[in-house]
Amino acid sequence: MAVVRVNARRQLITPILRGTQDPAYFARASAVGFFLNFTPSVGAQIPLAVALWSVTRFLIPRWDFHLGVTCAWTLLTSVPTVPPMYYTFIVTGRLMLGRGHETNGFELFTQALNSMRTSDDWWESLWMQLVQLWDLFGLPLFVGSLPWGIGTGWLGYWWTLRLIRKHRQRRLAASHTP
Repeated sequence: MAVVRVNARRQLITPILRGTQDPAYFARASAVGFFLNFTPSVGAQIPLAVALWSVTRFLIPRWDFHLGVTCAWTLLTSVPTVPPMYYTFIVTGRLMLGRGHETNGFELFTQALNSMRTSDDWWESLWMQLVQLWDLFGLPLFVGSLPWGIGTGWLGYWWTLRLIRKHRQRRLAASHTP
């Protein structure tokens, strides 16, 4: 557990605190990373982050963000966290769509996930799983992820902005202390 904390601090917090860019630059990175982390895109999060970063830099340069921080935040999701997250998205989506009565148990959901076909080719496997997810759970999975992605993205933005500003204020105060 200590190793995970050290790595997380080194990969996530240190670049944010040591950066000299505008705090919003890092806050946007956290927002995008958290948003992608809370969408049904496990396995494609980093390519999606790179694509979004590239498009943003080209089309809206003032909304640029730190790609490394974004990618690091997307790594919060792992294989063991996918089933409970996706199930939460489905339940949320069904409730949002007025289909709360269709919610099945978590065990049935994990059985369906485990029965998905895969391929040796990473891209083909990713595509097959996305198609199968859509066939099995469709719109509720994707709609249900939106409030989670938007909410955690906003919280990530706010938390990062606050962290950087407080850190810089403490550093400035310490530099003025005799």
